[in-house]
Order: sequence, then structure tokens, then C-alpha cells
Amino acid sequence: MEKSIIIAGSGGQGVLFLGRLLTYAGMIEGKEVTWFPSYGAEIRGGTANCTAIISDEMIGSPVISNPDALIVMNRASYDRFSERLKPGGILIYDSSLFGIDGHRDDIKTIAVPASTEAASLKGTKSANMVLTGAFIAVSGVLGINSIYNALDKITPSHRKDFININKELIQKGYNLLEDKKGISI
Repeated sequence: MEKSIIIAGSGGQGVLFLGRLLTYAGMIEGKEVTWFPSYGAEIRGGTANCTAIISDEMIGSPVISNPDALIVMNRASYDRFSERLKPGGILIYDSSLFGIDGHRDDIKTIAVPASTEAASLKGTKSANMVLTGAFIAVSGVLGINSIYNALDKITPSHRKDFININKELIQKGYNLLEDKKGISI
């Protein structure tokens, strides 16, 4: 099993943190992982994306041309990366912020109202956590307990007060898509 993921959005949306969370959870599960961040010089508000690979075997390169999954948090990221998603891949996007019309019919497109769900728990900057839960539910690539353990490990000390809210938001995202569990990518 080797799954490649591109996560993209604007700086400040937690795109890079989401990628780190997935790869750290993969390490907890004993998998091989890579995480490769990319962001503009302006950071908050600029473009940000990262690639993550989670595999049962050694990974040859962190470079991803055609990912198995794409998680996008804004329209610009969708426009930039959607054509790279391999046929049969999964697109997960924050439907609270933008819609997609006339998208590709050779991929699985999953709309998640991540920002709305995050706002319901006053975690307005935690839409990335809702998308994490949704990705875990749909892909089955990692276990939710590994995600929780990774969250405990990598959350910076100045954000520790938000761990429980973030875990609730991950669970919300997971619950939203649990019925789609195990869609193969």
C-alpha cells in the first residue's frame, strides 16, 4: 500500500499541519512516510500546499505528480491541483468556502462543510481538522486513534488548549463520511 496526498489552501488554514498530522500518524502505525511542504514567502494568506506519502514499503521519492487524494481548502487550490489527481482518486474539499461545478467525472468528489462544522465548535481556524477526519473515514489509510495520538505529539505548546476541540472536529469529519468508509483510492 502506498498512498500519495496533496493538501492545499491558503497560509493560515492549517494545510501544512494537516500534512504533518497524517505523516506523524503514519509513523505511529509503523509506516514509511514523507512530508514535503511548499508555501509562499508571505505565509498567512499566501498559497500553501504539501505532499504526503504513506506507505507500507520504502518510498522512492517525495515528489508526487499524480496523487491518489487531493484535499483542498480554497478554490485557487482546486484550480491548481485538480487536473493532477489520478483517475479514480479522491477529491475532498471544504464546501463551506466554495463549490465545484462541472468537475471531472473520473474521480470521487467529496464535499465537506468543514468551515461550518469548525465554527459550530468555535474552532473557526480548525476546518483542517474536520477535513482530516473526513479523509480518514473515506480512505481508511490510517486509524483515527493514530491521528489522535499524533495530534497530542505535534501540537505546539501554545495551541495545547485546542486539542480537545480539534479531536471533536476530527470526529465530526469522520462521522460525516463514515458511511463512505473504505472507498478505495
